[in-house]
Amino acid sequence: MRNEIPCEVIEDLLPLYVDNLTQSGTNEIIKEHLKECESCLIKYENMTGQLGKEELKEETPQVEIDYLKKIKRKNQNKIVLATLSTILIGAAIILAKLFIIGSPIGDYQTKMEAAGGKLMITGEISDTSKAFRRYEIKDGVLVVYGTNSSFLNHRRQFTLEYELNQGDILVNGDLVKADGTIITEKAQNLYKHKNPYVGGMAGNATLAGILEIYPNLGSFTNELQTSYEPYGWTLRFEHEVLPSNQMKFDSMMESYATVLLALIDNCGGITWTYQSGDESVSKTFTLHNANERVEQDVKTFSVSPERVQELLNLLNIK
Repeated sequence: MRNEIPCEVIEDLLPLYVDNLTQSGTNEIIKEHLKECESCLIKYENMTGQLGKEELKEETPQVEIDYLKKIKRKNQNKIVLATLSTILIGAAIILAKLFIIGSPIGDYQTKMEAAGGKLMITGEISDTSKAFRRYEIKDGVLVVYGTNSSFLNHRRQFTLEYELNQGDILVNGDLVKADGTIITEKAQNLYKHKNPYVGGMAGNATLAGILEIYPNLGSFTNELQTSYEPYGWTLRFEHEVLPSNQMKFDSMMESYATVLLALIDNCGGITWTYQSGDESVSKTFTLHNANERVEQDVKTFSVSPERVQELLNLLNIK
């Protein structure tokens, strides 16, 4: 074999052989030649760093393929593990937020009492599936955090104390001033939506909605009198009022009418009608009646949220 292939040819092929660029037949020829030719063997070993080793270079394509498969499997395993880790971490974060950390909630009731420069707040979360976790006061607003109720925590009640010298605080929509004055969310909204003209029915309806006339007394249709003074608004209730409930119904409407007369600038009278048994009832509450009830000019209560709150307190409207 050695005499058949000149050493010069083998030497030219060795770099390709070392880099696995020769075909299998050529590989066999070169291997046989290297077994018989010490000079070419030394050159081969110098190229591969195998000087002094007796074993000749074996074909490696299959070994390389197996190695690449092994690397691929490792990479796939890493991807699977990373995906599972991400899922587990995400699930842990969600569970921690639901049952340990909590999130802001607004469905809770509070009672407040200001005395001695301090505000005592007691509250209860309305949703029975939630539990109180913690609270913080952020930019003058009380923020209550709740978690899902569990064996870890199922307490819905909470109590906290606030030093009023820290400034005004908004609690569940109600504003507590530094002097202890409490202005309810209802009073704030009524002042915000006071109506300059009784002819603006949308404004009238907004005030009636804030006062909750419909939930408390039932549905009604509207009729305006804007042709001459005193301008008026008539609420025609659509359901029958039992004779035994007439006094309570009229008393509530007088309170609502007082607020409406205070907050609708040019309104001079509020009328309401309803059926009670065989009787068709119609009552009108005038600006004069409202002034007598609060013993002062009712229109002066529209100048500020604090004054609106005073009016609600006088009329016992919560």
